[in-house]
Amino acid sequence: MEGLRRLKDIATQFFSEISPREVPDLDRLFEQWKSGVRKKQEVNFSMAMPPSMRAQVLRDIGIGDAAGEETQEKYLGYLNLLNRLMEINIESLLEMSPEKVTAFIRKEGARLGLREAEIRDLASILPHWIQKISNKVIFEFSPINVFEVAGGKNVSPCSSSAGPLFMGIIGQSDKMQSMFGCIEKISGSNLSVLIQGESGTGKELVAHAIHARSTRSQQNFIPVNCGALPDSIIESELFGHEKGAFTGAIGQKSGFFEIANRGTIFLDEISETSLNFQVKLLRVLQEHKIRRVGGIKPIDVDIRVIAATNRDLATLVREGIFRHDLYYRVNEMTITLPPLRERQGDLPLLVDHFLDKFARENHKPVPTLDQNAKQLLFGYNWPGNIRELENVLKRAVVFADRVVLPSHLPSHFLETRQAHSVGEGGIGSGSLDEQLMSAEREILRRALDNNNQNVSLTARMLDISRRTLQRKMKLLGVEKS
Repeated sequence: MEGLRRLKDIATQFFSEISPREVPDLDRLFEQWKSGVRKKQEVNFSMAMPPSMRAQVLRDIGIGDAAGEETQEKYLGYLNLLNRLMEINIESLLEMSPEKVTAFIRKEGARLGLREAEIRDLASILPHWIQKISNKVIFEFSPINVFEVAGGKNVSPCSSSAGPLFMGIIGQSDKMQSMFGCIEKISGSNLSVLIQGESGTGKELVAHAIHARSTRSQQNFIPVNCGALPDSIIESELFGHEKGAFTGAIGQKSGFFEIANRGTIFLDEISETSLNFQVKLLRVLQEHKIRRVGGIKPIDVDIRVIAATNRDLATLVREGIFRHDLYYRVNEMTITLPPLRERQGDLPLLVDHFLDKFARENHKPVPTLDQNAKQLLFGYNWPGNIRELENVLKRAVVFADRVVLPSHLPSHFLETRQAHSVGEGGIGSGSLDEQLMSAEREILRRALDNNNQNVSLTARMLDISRRTLQRKMKLLGVEKS
């Protein structure tokens, strides 16, 4: 039973830690399952392979020297059943109850000719594994809830002594202050960092802040937009090329990795790279060496990698679009940036900052916000996040004199308000007072939604007192949902 215990120990570590770097013995066996790609044909390990290959499989998974030991042939049955289990779609597998997993094991075990004792052993091990991984498929390090990789133990959320302005990033909300604390803690390490968040949330600013607070701050910070580089040239751009490596290579060129040596490279939109390039990138990150296109000499590089994406990499891994091994290589630490709609408490600070910034850039006095313009800004959902807010206020400062009016905002702000008014039976179907009340009712509803129905916070966002907001809510028939 020693061999079975070894198999159980390896697989338990694999399933509970989900860390391919620490379980290379099982990495090959479960390759298809981890990438979410179904195998094109079933491989019957115990019957399709010659004896020498069967022995190699046993050695590969760490069950000692299988050559000449007939008793270890039984483990091929375990492997065969594990292989069948791993062919199940990952979402379906994780949703299966222990009873269903046990029933599957018994049915497949009987079909594959396993002995009752072998089936019983697997039925006692596998359901527990599946339950154990159902909540551990992804290590998530969000700014509000930070976990430590080593030991998998929960640690206290990061706290920061920073004020509302930290390394060029503005935020006084709990989520942003927690993220500032995370940056302070991880910047001095050499962890690879994955920054996730919607477009426009400021992922490059965070990457730059990590670099600026690290021991590499005096070296280069090289941002690379992977999504803007076609697969035909991305390897040359990142790793460089030798003279004559391809048509048009008229001289030797250093790539971004060489230029960033001893510094930081920021791989933005890493999810847009091809599987073919991901293999080459993984090798560079593992070996800390590059080879220029057309070159044969390896070049040592000492680089910290920060990657970013606005997509869910874990889903792409399951779909086979992104390599699982590269995912774990760049995901030693993850920071998830909240969208602007989830940090409405930071909106006044951001608005003041951008109004002041663009007024100085355009040599104009800093404008104030008209009350109606303020309600439109604070009641908006900001799908484009901070980048959209920045563009809206840049335009407003240029058009406004000393006061930003609703007419200085993009047309879709007014169109949205009109659409809501029409939906409430406003324009064309009521008096001016009725239409204004309808528009105000919609603004209050959206502002409450954006602030999680918090009346005090909504009042601050709309620059009115809590009592005034409550009175308006009662007058307009607006209730917290």
